[in-house]
Amino acid sequence: MARVYGIKKGLAKNNVDDKTTKEIIGNSNLVNVIERMENTLDSDTLHQILDSNACTGGKEFLKRCEKIGKEIVGKTLSERIAHVNSISSDSEKIILNADNTLSVKWSFDNNGKYKCVCSATVITGVKVSELALENNNAGDCVMPLSYCYCCAGSGRRHLQLQLGVELKTKEVISSPINSKGEKPCEFIFQIVG
Repeated sequence: MARVYGIKKGLAKNNVDDKTTKEIIGNSNLVNVIERMENTLDSDTLHQILDSNACTGGKEFLKRCEKIGKEIVGKTLSERIAHVNSISSDSEKIILNADNTLSVKWSFDNNGKYKCVCSATVITGVKVSELALENNNAGDCVMPLSYCYCCAGSGRRHLQLQLGVELKTKEVISSPINSKGEKPCEFIFQIVG
């Protein structure tokens, strides 16, 4: 998950100078950091930094993803997607689009609204996932949608292992943390190999 220290590392890795890095990090409020990144960096660099901060779900989860991929090797992409959908919870769906991209939707329920599962901290005492709630300690704080390139990166890595294809995040469509829980997590991935 994209945390301030990981973002600092990503900025350094992308040769962003110290002065600009300090300006971006500012008060360390994660919403403000992402807003400043959007205003300072080109979109490719912004997305790459956030994607590189994606959590993996842990070693055991990665092993399960690899195992699924090995079980369905040799099947068509449509068959692999159908298999992954059949073993996933109802809140996770993959669709192969006509343009050969994948639409992925995570719609975790939270009392009739959508829930975010990110555990990164926005400011002391407030987690990113809380931004999907009507009443939270962050006030009117709304996370920019680009933050979710981090979570998209996590999903992308898992799907690559399961489906046996190389993917690139093309777009983040929606997120609970950007809509106060009104919209699910939805991503579009481009198949690049």
